[in-house]
Amino acid sequence: MTIIIISSFILIKDFIKFKESDNANKKLINTVITESTEDKEKVNIDWNKLKEINKDIVGWIKINNTNINYPILKDNDNLKYLEHSYDGNYNKNGSIFTLNSNPFDDNITVIYGHNMKTRIMFSELDRYMDKNFFYEHLTFEIYTSSHNYNAKVFSCYSIGVTEEENNTKSLSFEEEIEYYKKISKFKVNEIDEIKKIVKLSTCSYLNKHTTPTNQRYYIVATLKEVN
Repeated sequence: MTIIIISSFILIKDFIKFKESDNANKKLINTVITESTEDKEKVNIDWNKLKEINKDIVGWIKINNTNINYPILKDNDNLKYLEHSYDGNYNKNGSIFTLNSNPFDDNITVIYGHNMKTRIMFSELDRYMDKNFFYEHLTFEIYTSSHNYNAKVFSCYSIGVTEEENNTKSLSFEEEIEYYKKISKFKVNEIDEIKKIVKLSTCSYLNKHTTPTNQRYYIVATLKEVN
């Protein structure tokens, strides 16, 4: 009985944190984002408001027809945003964040987010393992205060963290691009010249060997500045 009570308490607590995160993000979207009157596919973001909320906010990611519509935090404090929301307050759902020193200026920018059972944060990245979803969602948007980017996906796969590190640690940028093309579950025939890429990462349970899982989904896309 005690175990059941404790388990129920944990579930309720987790649900409350989920609702807090979900509601806070919806409120943030309504506060800082407006659709362009000329083009409904474009958005206008109030970066001044975002910086007032948290100076660590460096971007915004949006993947159409998913729940992925979040600010991107630059994590300068030992993985703080694994367990803190975009406003800096503790929340086990965490945030979408990057550890890059120069996000989106670096050749490769890696963006992390939790894979939550509630399907928030980066949970829907697992949908890229479905062929139809992959080809129907090859592009997504990343916005910063200085530039807007179009990202075009050309690789998706699931692999262990250590294996991925070993596979890529000694590769040049050009060799790494070829690695991503080769390891991808699905192939993209037409790829423009690649100068920058963005790599999305979240926990994967496809080939679970440990608890917590040591597997990750990786979605890799070209990054091209747009007007």
